[in-house]
Amino acid sequence: MNVVLSIEAIHPPLAGIGRYAWELATRLPLHPDIDSVRYLSDGLWRDLPNIEVQPSLVPTALSGFAPSSASEATSVASVPSLPSVPEAPKLNYKGKIRQQLGRLSIVGKVYNKLIPLIAGHQLNSVQNGIFHGPNYFAPKTRLPSVVTVHDLSIYRYPQWHPKARIDRMRVAIPEAIDRAQLVLTDSLATRLEVMQEFNLPPERVQAVLLGVDDVYQPYSEADLAPVLARFGLRPNGYSFFVSTIEPRKNLTNLLAAYRALPEHMRHYWPLVLVGGEGWQSQDIHDDIERATREGWLRYLGFVDQQFLPALYAGCRLFTYPSWYEGFGLPIAEAMASGVPVLTSDCSSMPEVADGAAMLVQPGDVDAIHQGLLQALEDDQWRHQAIVRGRQRAAELTWDACVQNTVAAYKTVRTR
Repeated sequence: MNVVLSIEAIHPPLAGIGRYAWELATRLPLHPDIDSVRYLSDGLWRDLPNIEVQPSLVPTALSGFAPSSASEATSVASVPSLPSVPEAPKLNYKGKIRQQLGRLSIVGKVYNKLIPLIAGHQLNSVQNGIFHGPNYFAPKTRLPSVVTVHDLSIYRYPQWHPKARIDRMRVAIPEAIDRAQLVLTDSLATRLEVMQEFNLPPERVQAVLLGVDDVYQPYSEADLAPVLARFGLRPNGYSFFVSTIEPRKNLTNLLAAYRALPEHMRHYWPLVLVGGEGWQSQDIHDDIERATREGWLRYLGFVDQQFLPALYAGCRLFTYPSWYEGFGLPIAEAMASGVPVLTSDCSSMPEVADGAAMLVQPGDVDAIHQGLLQALEDDQWRHQAIVRGRQRAAELTWDACVQNTVAAYKTVRTR
């Protein structure tokens, strides 16, 4: 089978859809049922970018780490010092141009019309192949097509997206679904939403769960301490949240619930936030600054991906009471890291946690508050959550994701 994969989403730093596309792009060529993989971006044939990825192997900055079961550990004292708030990587000139143009409605309209035509022309020359758009995109082509729809947040919560994005995606998504023979989603919850929103039969939509990299695993306190010290943290000494700072992640209610904890708990286990600034986040940042002044919150901003395994594994509790997720990969990464998780009882999050997490109603501040109390102090629940979380995370691998994706390709070709 010959596969053409769209790779517009692959650019550093790899996260979310970009990470998903990268895993497909690098693993599909290794699959025994795949004869060749070609890459398409903005309608043109491309080589796969040369991106240094951390993880897959234990990253350089954590090279002294060993799993907690290891008999020996190597010192990480040679890790270079970090600034208290690491800076996000700057986009190159192409990235800046794409970012600025993407905010213009007229550009989105032209892109939606022009790129599918160019891409379709390229694809019509491919023999015995299949096209996969891992980022909501499928051109008009005679080649069998698969498209991945990660979530329908622009339909469920349009108030949390820029107007230009809404206008573009509300044209691009229905067109892609109409052109594709099969729609993939990251979860069964999103599969059901897509079927209902676009009136699709069950055989047109298939859920393929995402994976967790092996570097997300438990580490001993002795190995964690030198790395966490660079951020002014101690093992088992903080609650953790990682994601873009935006309204969909429900940080306003999380901060309100955390503020209601007893003062000694808030200061003994401060809340640590990691993530770049997102859309409509100014009010959230104002609340973050207030909590920082009160002494129970640390906002680290963007943190290089190589340090995330340590930050996950070192926390007392991972908190993620999001309003809506297509999958919620941080939940799986935290469980794989051997820490308890508090997340929402809606959307895809209960499915990803699969009984391992503390589930709360995201709109109920008191429920989040009570969940935090139990998740921080109830040792029996914490032990059960850690054991079950690691079991669940072990079921979510990128190899399984690719295997299931290839199986989905085969259903398209045999119709």
